[in-house]
Amino acid sequence: MMNRRGFLALFVLGVLAGCGFQLRDTEDSMGQLPKDLRIEATDPYSPIVQKITRKLSRQGVRIISANSAPTLKLTLPKVSERVLGPISDTEDQTELALEMTYSLLGQDLINLVTETKVRVNLIYIASSATTSAENQSVAQLRRSLEEDLALQVVSSIRISYKQAVKQTKKSKTN
Repeated sequence: MMNRRGFLALFVLGVLAGCGFQLRDTEDSMGQLPKDLRIEATDPYSPIVQKITRKLSRQGVRIISANSAPTLKLTLPKVSERVLGPISDTEDQTELALEMTYSLLGQDLINLVTETKVRVNLIYIASSATTSAENQSVAQLRRSLEEDLALQVVSSIRISYKQAVKQTKKSKTN
């Protein structure tokens, strides 16, 4: 059986948790996202924008079209591919990179998050003989890089938005 002190401690913790009590600086260290968000992109149906939208939705953000929510402005990713150097007579080390920018505007068109660049890259071995199998392999690498980029963008938004909210609260109290 539980002793009285243990029961009393659990009861007090339950009451405090039920009323929303939270210790200072114990909020989510991963940052936070807005509850509602409007997304603007040059091509809203591009695969990367769709991936970012799905990731935001899965994390509890409601994507809306009304102007009453903060606006996430996304650019399409820029792809760059450069040969780093030869490994053998028939193979080169190649870097594949994707880079995109985003910014977040508040409801009153105040910059919550200024234009931020997010870049992901990978290095692969390319053969000098271009074949359809090689092309398919590079296309698969691009898709996986797009997935990584979408994840990085959402993580970056989460951290930047948390900082913007903190700064807004701080400026309101001063």
